[in-house]
Amino acid sequence: MRHLWIVGLLALIAGSLVGPATAQMTGPIDLGGVRSNPAPAPAPARRPAAAPTAPSRSLDIKAFFGSFAGSGVADGDDTAYYGVTQRDIDVRISAAADNGFTVAWTTVLRAGGDMQNPNIRRRATTMTFRPGPRPGLFTATDNGDPLRGGTTSWARISRSTLTIYVFSVQEDGRHDIQTYARTLSGTGMDLVYTRIVDGERQRRVRGKLVKNAN
Repeated sequence: MRHLWIVGLLALIAGSLVGPATAQMTGPIDLGGVRSNPAPAPAPARRPAAAPTAPSRSLDIKAFFGSFAGSGVADGDDTAYYGVTQRDIDVRISAAADNGFTVAWTTVLRAGGDMQNPNIRRRATTMTFRPGPRPGLFTATDNGDPLRGGTTSWARISRSTLTIYVFSVQEDGRHDIQTYARTLSGTGMDLVYTRIVDGERQRRVRGKLVKNAN
């Protein structure tokens, strides 16, 4: 009997030691692995800012009214013979009858001669235009027959540029066209004058003018 009592006591002690540990093993075993979190969604791509566009509509002729003064430098295929000339330029654009306009400009050419006393030539031109058959197009009021020594002139507005064309025919039959492109800028206007005779450029003037009166 004593032997059985000792065996029962040992079994009771073993059960009290093993039981709690066994109960803790009933659930799934956590191996302590690293849990991965879902990657954050990529940010939406930013669209590049749109570049500023030039005005899609042409200006009204009134936007060009005013007085402008400045200078320009002339060059061309005959530069080696005539040299590069400095030009002082004054331009006045004003309203005319029947919604037309008048442009008057004076060009002072300085070329050759002594630096203290250069050769100076002065040219003054006045032209009046009236509205043409299409918007933004004007025709000169004094157009003549180029084959009889006259000129045919017209003007057009493209966005912020007023361009005047003067067409004539020389005595030998070659055609001569002069172009005056005046583009409004922040402080006045930029001028590009081109003369083409029989398809060949003879002269070009680039100038900058500042507005000094309305």
